[in-house]
This record gives sequence, structure tokens and C-alpha cells, in this order.
Amino acid sequence: MKTKTISRTMIAVVVMIMTMLGSAACSSTKNVSNTKAPKSKAASPAASYAKKVLANTPEVKALTAKMKVGLAIGDKNVSLSGNLRMKRGDVIQLSMSFPLVGEVCRMEFTTNEVLVVDRINTRYVRASYDQVDFLHSANLDFNVLESIFWNEIFYPGSKDVESHLSEYTISTAGSHTLLSLATAPKLDYAFLTITEDALLDRITVSSKNVSNSSNLVCAYGDFAKFGSGRFPTHMQLTFAGEAKTYGLDISLSSLTANSDWKTRTELSAKYRRIEAEQLFKSLIP
Repeated sequence: MKTKTISRTMIAVVVMIMTMLGSAACSSTKNVSNTKAPKSKAASPAASYAKKVLANTPEVKALTAKMKVGLAIGDKNVSLSGNLRMKRGDVIQLSMSFPLVGEVCRMEFTTNEVLVVDRINTRYVRASYDQVDFLHSANLDFNVLESIFWNEIFYPGSKDVESHLSEYTISTAGSHTLLSLATAPKLDYAFLTITEDALLDRITVSSKNVSNSSNLVCAYGDFAKFGSGRFPTHMQLTFAGEAKTYGLDISLSSLTANSDWKTRTELSAKYRRIEAEQLFKSLIP
């Protein structure tokens, strides 16, 4: 595979992940109040069930896994391999590789910034979320991004999900239970769960504007025992935009709770720093 093609494919992965995850955070702290909801004497059925879903989250502080990634942009498909490393409340690292080439891309999300490393062209972007135009416009929130990768329900704009459980509604159909959050001003959030196990099965984020058909769906599957709970070894993210549909299929293996790894990527002097928009515009045709 030619270097230019590898670079474009790698950046396409980066942009797609950021765009999809950014769309899930469009209603963050600027749009949703962080004020704690008043506690009622008796928890609602939705709140009681949501607590069961939250309780199923593995009580581990770190996760490492090997991953295979399938990328679909319209009718084009690309396969990569790599590693996923996460530490709660701190960092999410994704490294992606091509056979015979090695690591071509690394993404590192921390609570206040994002690092994108282009190994092919020895350059990188380091910026706060509001310094990247499409992330800033989406008000990307690390807490939402972390919840998606950790298979958790979330409340946009707040770290304390439990204080907002009274705002969710509940409905059941067959073997599934749906928790819905419709209080955000621009987006609707739906968390579909497997009732018997109270496991989060799918997240759907869609616009309240009926003329906007864009939506993000994150589906989970192949749950395996991990720590005190179970964790999905298959994640499939689909972003249906106005012009194209993007798909990201992630399969995980060799899961561990190992925390003995560097949480921040160090780069040698040969890497040059560039602006985010310069990186994306130069590589995406």
C-alpha cells in the first residue's frame, strides 16, 4: 500500500472517530444544566433500573486490549489492527497499524486535550478540544467519549450520572429495556439494554430537528467476563450523515486490567507539530 494512501486512510479513521464521538457530545455543558436534580423520596422505575445498568460496569480502573478495526466510508472498506488502552478519568489511547508497516497512527484523548500522531509523515497535532474546529462546534466532552468506550450510560455535561437519573424515561419491549433522555435541547439519547442482564446493548443519538436525519449508533456485543462485570469485545459505531454513512467496527481481544503503561505519548525531536486543520486538509482528498 502506498504511503500516501496509508496516510489518507489513517486520517480518515481519525476524522471519522472524532466526528462520530463529537456528534454524541453536541449537547454538553453549554446546553445541559449541571445542576443536580432534586432527589425524590422514592426512585422512579427508570432510575432504579438505570442504577442496575450502572452497577454492571466493571470496577476496574484500567483496560488494555488488542483490536481489529474495520473502517467503512460509503462503499470503501479498510482493515487495520492495533491496541486500545484506557484509564478511567484520565486517558484513552488508540494505536492503529497496517501489516508490514507497523503503527501508522496514534490518538490520545485526555481530559483536556487530544493528540494525533501521524507516524508516516513524522508529524503530530496537540490541541485542546476547542482548538479543533469540528470538535469545538460539537462541544466534545471527554466524559461522554469515555462512557462510549467503557460501555456506560451517560448524562451529557455532567460526570455525576446518578444525580440525573430522574430525567430518564423507561419502556420495555420483548427482551430489551429502553432508557431515554429527551431533556437535552438539541439531541435525543436512547440507551437500549438487555433486560435480563441489565447490560447496555446500544446507544443512539439523534437530532430533535426532523429535517436532520443524521444519527450516531453505537452497538455492543460479544460480552466477556472482565473484572467484576462484563465488557463488550465488539463495538460497532455507525454515523449516518447527510451525504455519507461511516462505519467503524472494533473487535477486542486479550483484555486485561493492566495499568502499567505510559499514559502520555512521548515524541522524539524528529516529529514536527502542525495545526489540526492543516493535518486534516492536507491528507483528506
